[in-house]
Amino acid sequence: MSKNLEDMTSEELEAYEENLNKEIKLRDLNKKQEALDQEKADEEKQAKDALFEEQKNAALEAIYKEHPEYAPAEKIPSPGETKGNGEEPSELIKYYNSYYERFENLETMSKYEAAKLSSTKDMQFQCYKNQKWQQVGMDELFINTQSDADCPERPEAWSPEDVYAKIVWNTFVCKADLFKLCVKGISINPGDGLGVQIRAFGAFGNPTEIDSCGCATCQSISFTTYPLTLKQYNIEAIICDKDIWDVGSILMDSYLSAMSDSWAQWFDAQIYSELETATPGTSESLTTALACTPALTGSCCSDTALVELYNALHKVVADMREGNGLAGPYNPDYVLISPSVASVFKRMQSPTPMPWSYGDITFDSDGRLKKWGGLKVIEYCGGNSCTDESSEVVAIIIDSRRAVGAVFGARPRTYKFFQSNCASYRIDQWAYFAVGELDTDAIAHIINP
Repeated sequence: MSKNLEDMTSEELEAYEENLNKEIKLRDLNKKQEALDQEKADEEKQAKDALFEEQKNAALEAIYKEHPEYAPAEKIPSPGETKGNGEEPSELIKYYNSYYERFENLETMSKYEAAKLSSTKDMQFQCYKNQKWQQVGMDELFINTQSDADCPERPEAWSPEDVYAKIVWNTFVCKADLFKLCVKGISINPGDGLGVQIRAFGAFGNPTEIDSCGCATCQSISFTTYPLTLKQYNIEAIICDKDIWDVGSILMDSYLSAMSDSWAQWFDAQIYSELETATPGTSESLTTALACTPALTGSCCSDTALVELYNALHKVVADMREGNGLAGPYNPDYVLISPSVASVFKRMQSPTPMPWSYGDITFDSDGRLKKWGGLKVIEYCGGNSCTDESSEVVAIIIDSRRAVGAVFGARPRTYKFFQSNCASYRIDQWAYFAVGELDTDAIAHIINP
């Protein structure tokens, strides 16, 4: 798809949606066919295994009948078996059956994923104690702990006496998806370490006139390396099984949704911080500090803050495109401002909006500032709010090809582990993430004087 969704016409969007639905349906059908084929294959295998087992047992029975000396010695009965003609199992067999049912499958920390207690084989469990391996009982293999002590939960808020909420609203609503501003798409393989670097090249030299039989002078291109360091990040939640029983599955779903939103908000905040704290290649100061409360007089254009902010952006864009005082010309494509700064362009005056709002400044259907001076606008609620504080950054303009980089060392992962000794689920989400400013000449700030 060559066009962005926001630039498509309604007809193009309908066609795109129709193709997308068709592709999704085909994938679903393929998955169902694969599941059906696998089910048939499993049924055929089970039938073959059952036939083989039946034939094997018949052959063994015939051999043991002819040669009783080869028959296996009598063993402790398997669970459910009784000795004699339907008589009640002995107390020993009852105890054995109970023990088998309780400990048939055991999770261990050994190199084996699980240890299975067999009814026909002697299997011992050992621990290293007193400088030697010794057989131990079940109580010495596992130790109960209070692992939830540092992450308590208050189920009262989730458990009203009469009715449970069907939908739980998340508090993390400040998500702007600032990843669209980043240089990304870097693949990092396991074992490559925690360092990654992004290389950018500068402008090549101009062609030069050469005299007859003259030799050219080699010109080298300059590369700049921007290192990023991957770090490991985590958020964890403990959800008690009893709370899920009391409240319902909505509790687990809401936890996972809220944790996901928290990551999105945090990633955006890290990216914005890099852009806001960078030393920009271009900085434009307003003549008068930004006025956040409209103070309008006359018939038109008396809102000084609006006019200065409008002119400042066009000055910054012109400087970046010409490369005045910079390493080279840049192509700014995004403006990053807070909703309160964007509201400056939504003010009414006597009593209509400013005349340029019909062309140079545009809004989307939700009333958000969409474009300003030909650049795409992101209203980021975590950005610096409208203020008249001196030297405060009120708008950030960037060339997204070079301004900031963000990479993942691996796909973020979620783990859910049931802690049987605490009757609780431990939810962990992990990410290897790095973010950093790259070419600061691709970043520009508009600031208060």
